[in-house]
Amino acid sequence: MNDPRERPVVTEANKEGVRAGHTGDGLRYVLIASCALVVLGFIGVALFVK
Repeated sequence: MNDPRERPVVTEANKEGVRAGHTGDGLRYVLIASCALVVLGFIGVALFVK
């Protein structure tokens, strides 16, 4: 059985794959949404300041 809390054995063959990790599946959507909100925020500030 593979225990998810068990640390992987790092060898020269799998060193890069072990260090790469996983950032999450929804990361790109969070990035897109946050960039869109920043743009909308700038537009809102520009309209408010005028």
